[in-house]
Amino acid sequence: MKELRKIFWQLIVGKGISLASKEVYEKRTAICRSNACGVYKKPLKLKLAENCGECSCFLQAKNRIDEFYIKCPKDLW
Repeated sequence: MKELRKIFWQLIVGKGISLASKEVYEKRTAICRSNACGVYKKPLKLKLAENCGECSCFLQAKNRIDEFYIKCPKDLW
C-alpha cells in the first residue's frame, strides 16, 4: 500500500513535491482532528473525506506534503 501511495504522488502530484515524514503527518493530523480551530469537518464520518473548513483542503493529502507553502490556515502547525 505504501508503494502505491508513492506512485500516486509521483504521477499525480509530481516528482518535485517532498513528502512529510510519518511523524510529521501524524502530528498534523492529530492537531486537525482535535478541532482546536473549530473548522475540522468529517462528512459522513468518512476518513477519506476529512477536510479543513477554513481552506477546504483534504487532510489526507495536505498533511502528507512537506513544502514551505503547506501550512494550517489557522497557524496551528
